[in-house]
Amino acid sequence: MDKMMWCYVLQKLGVLRAGQRVEDQLYFESLFKSVWADNADVISIQYSGTGALKTDYTRTGKRTKWGLVRDGINSLTRFYKNNFTDGFRQVSRFCEVA
Repeated sequence: MDKMMWCYVLQKLGVLRAGQRVEDQLYFESLFKSVWADNADVISIQYSGTGALKTDYTRTGKRTKWGLVRDGINSLTRFYKNNFTDGFRQVSRFCEVA
């Protein structure tokens, strides 16, 4: 959706008043990015067993050293789980679907 449509939707929901812009609402933008990143972590944990990658960028708009370290740890954990410990879980999911 384009920005005008988002503004219209947010006005209909009562989040913004007429004439207000999302860019001017720093608290809302920060809250939205945080909720978006938290949701990504929850979905990623359910699917891969680790948090989502690059959530530091989603939250702040820039990459951080700590974010790079965290992504490296998550990637190594995913590699280990997918190759050594996750086989039973994948087979059981396949059997549920089949």
